[in-house]
Amino acid sequence: MRYTLLLILVVATQHNSYPWMDNYDPAFSISNCIESPPGFSRVQTKAGTFEHWLQNLPLMPEDSPVRTWDGGQKSNQNLHSAVVDLDFIGKNLQQCIDVIIRLRAEYLWSIGEADKVAFSYTCCKEKIAWSKWKNGWRTRIVKRNGRDAFEWIKEAEYDDSRKNFRKYLYDIMMYAGTWSLSENMYKSDPLEVKIGDAYIQGGAPGYGHGVLIVDMAESADGEKIMLLGQGFNPAENFNILKSVNDISPWFRVDFGERLDTPQWSFSKEHARKFQLN
Repeated sequence: MRYTLLLILVVATQHNSYPWMDNYDPAFSISNCIESPPGFSRVQTKAGTFEHWLQNLPLMPEDSPVRTWDGGQKSNQNLHSAVVDLDFIGKNLQQCIDVIIRLRAEYLWSIGEADKVAFSYTCCKEKIAWSKWKNGWRTRIVKRNGRDAFEWIKEAEYDDSRKNFRKYLYDIMMYAGTWSLSENMYKSDPLEVKIGDAYIQGGAPGYGHGVLIVDMAESADGEKIMLLGQGFNPAENFNILKSVNDISPWFRVDFGERLDTPQWSFSKEHARKFQLN
């Protein structure tokens, strides 16, 4: 009886960690389904951290295709090793940068720290905070000196519901981009990246790309490798990428001059981290 109660509490905790899911089974997670290559051991993380949360993201069944937001299949199905079980918010919005924003926000929501969620639009440096949105404030895009800007308007009553949180994320996805997220994050030492860091090449709307480090492993002699997840345009399932080396789907942290992923290449200067990991 005591064991059964403990199991129920553990399952409930795991379920609450991924609030978009009705049922979460840790057996079908990144850490349990994707093995580290011979000679490497998965980095151990502390429960409750962003790193641990990403390591245990739920996966769809093996060999699941990457689907686009409208239900179709991505044209090239040879670029991914696994598909994360994450729904879409909106239509063609949850693209590469958007899904990184979504995952960071979902993590903070899951640990009861959603008031720390705040991201910028591409047009502006000021962050749009969930803490203000839930109090009924909304933004309106305006022109100032010939450039896009925004202003705050009080339009609604206080609402801290899950439904309203998803509306907030929809709004952020609509107006954020590679440039704004690269500015919201901090530069990271490419040889000291951690789970939860990202590689982001920022650019004008419609340009640039980003991938998120969702897991890491290390060898006895200190070599570090990482799993990378991405969304793309058009919006597609967040998926774990394959690499083109002998440890696929893992990528070497010390990658040399370029980090070559199936659909984009990054340089060391593109390494980014969130303020809190």
